[in-house]
Amino acid sequence: MDSRCWHDWCISAPPAEPAPLTLKQWNALGDAPRRSHIKQLRRWLRQCYFETTQFNAVTKRLNAIVEFNSETLPGAKQIAVITGPNTIGKSAFVMNWARQCYLGWTEHASVAAGGYPVWYPTPDVECDLCPVVIFNLQEDAQVKALESQVLDFHRLPSDSTAHATTRSAIKAVIRHRAQVVVIDDVNLLRTEWGRTRPVLDHIKFLNTVLGETNASLVLVGANLLGGGLLNDPQIQGRSKTILVTQYEIDEPDEQRAWQRVIRDIEKQLLPHLPAGRPGMLYRDLAGEIWFRTQGYFQDLKELICEATLAATDDGTHRIVRAHLDAVTLSDRAELRRREMMDREGLLKAVKKNAGSKTRTAKTSSTAEDVPPSLKRSENRRSGQPGRSSSTSDRRPASAAGASRSENSR
Repeated sequence: MDSRCWHDWCISAPPAEPAPLTLKQWNALGDAPRRSHIKQLRRWLRQCYFETTQFNAVTKRLNAIVEFNSETLPGAKQIAVITGPNTIGKSAFVMNWARQCYLGWTEHASVAAGGYPVWYPTPDVECDLCPVVIFNLQEDAQVKALESQVLDFHRLPSDSTAHATTRSAIKAVIRHRAQVVVIDDVNLLRTEWGRTRPVLDHIKFLNTVLGETNASLVLVGANLLGGGLLNDPQIQGRSKTILVTQYEIDEPDEQRAWQRVIRDIEKQLLPHLPAGRPGMLYRDLAGEIWFRTQGYFQDLKELICEATLAATDDGTHRIVRAHLDAVTLSDRAELRRREMMDREGLLKAVKKNAGSKTRTAKTSSTAEDVPPSLKRSENRRSGQPGRSSSTSDRRPASAAGASRSENSR
C-alpha cells in the first residue's frame, strides 16, 4: 500500500449500516428485498469495527506516547511496541488507529487537484502531506529493503546503494512530514541471525532521525516479549511495550471482562436481531463462545457476525447454539476446540467409570449419583429439553461461572 492507496482507504466511507427491521417488516418483504437486506448487513458486519476496553486502553497509551514525543526536545524518542499472540487483532487495530490519526492530522490541510493533502515548503513548491507512514516488514529484511519500503510508500524509486537509499528514505519521511511511522510484522525480523544486527541498529537510527522532527516510531509484531528486538539494550531503553492478549476465564474478574466484550457487541447487533433479547449471547452463550474462540478477538468477531447473518437468513432473528455450531473459524481455533473436546471427553469417561463402580457397590442408586455435567450430557443425547443442555455441557466450568457471576450482579 502506497501513500495514495492509504489516503483513499482512509477517506473511503465504510459500508452503511442497514436500517433495522421489525419482525413484521421482515415478514412483509419479498425474496429480492430480503436478499438485498442480507447483502447490505453482511457488508456492514464484515467491515464493522467493534471497540473493546482492551483496545481502547491501547489507543490511550499510543496517543500518550505520540503526544509525549511531539512535546519533548529533538532526539531519540520513546518507541511504541505492540505485541501479543498471532491473530489477536493487533494489525486491524493499528490500521484503524493510524487511520484516525491520519484523518485528524490532514483535516485542515491544503488539497491538491487530485484531492490529496499537500503542504508548501515554499510558495512555489508543493509536497504531498503524509503524516502516517505504514507498511509491513518483509521477511529477512535488510537495511536497504527496509528503506525501500519507506520509499515505496511515498511512491519513490530506490537508489542503487544501501547508503543512498537510506538517505533518500530519510529525506522522504522529513519532506512529507511524517508524524508516525508504523512498521508491522517486525516479528519476521530474525534477530538470532548475525546479519540482522544492521537492521536492529538501523531501527534505532530511524527512531533518532524521526525524533529530530518529533515524530514517533511504532513497532507491531507477534510474540516479541523475550525476543532479540526487545532485549536489545538500546531499544529496550526506549521501548514502551503494550501487550494485547486473548481473554481468559479462569478468574471471576476475567469472566466478567469476557462477558462485557460480548455484551458490547451484542448491543450493536440486537437492533438487527428483532427476536433476540439482551443476554442471549453474554449470559446464555458466553461459555460456548469462549470454547469456540478461546478468547481471541478476531475469532470472536467472526463467530458472532456470521451467526447473526445465519440467524437473519433462516428467519430465526436471534442467535442460538446451532448458529454458532455452523460457523467454521480459523484452523487455530478449530484445532484448539478439538483438543479441548478430546480432553473433556476423556475426563467425562473417567468420571463416568468411577461413578459406575461406586453405584455397583451400593444396594440402590438414584439420580443424584450422576454428576450434573453428565446429566446435561445425557439430556442432550436423549433429546430432553433443558435450559443448560444446549449450551453448558461443552463449555468449561469457569465459563459457566462467568454467567452465574453476571446474573448475580
